[in-house]
Amino acid sequence: MWEVTERQLVNGIRQGDVLLVPERGQPKIAKEIGTEHIVGQSHQIRAARVVVTMNGRVWAYSPSVWHAKNQHDPIFADHEGWHSVRVAREEAAWNFSVRLGD
Repeated sequence: MWEVTERQLVNGIRQGDVLLVPERGQPKIAKEIGTEHIVGQSHQIRAARVVVTMNGRVWAYSPSVWHAKNQHDPIFADHEGWHSVRVAREEAAWNFSVRLGD
């Protein structure tokens, strides 16, 4: 779902379709985003720093995640440091169902 190892999943913090995974070391930064960034259409990352790495993954320093539609309580990193932000893959809806969005 998030392309993480079992250990990363256990150590991660989840809000709906978003998983914060604690990372060791520093990201290889391709682009500095600032202190806020939207992922998965409705999850706002707030952090001291938000960056995009060379492989296109979003990382945040001491992040929190807030849901724009208030469907989830906010989550907070459990320690200061870098976290990668993983968004679940979205599967296509069946022909008899409708995607309501998260």
